[in-house]
Amino acid sequence: MAQAIKESERIEQLLADPWAVDIQAIWEQALHNPDPDKRKLFDALHTYVLDKRQEQIINEKKFVI
Repeated sequence: MAQAIKESERIEQLLADPWAVDIQAIWEQALHNPDPDKRKLFDALHTYVLDKRQEQIINEKKFVI
């Protein structure tokens, strides 16, 4: 139980700042991890981080389309 809480806290810390995450490492895991379930997890994490980064950029006042 304590291990699950620690893992949950670690995930929250990783997701708190999408710019602090090494997105290349996540992408590599999504491509090359031998476990298909883990590949899906890393792919979802990669998509989430990209979405959060794009959201921050689009919300900047200097962003113009």
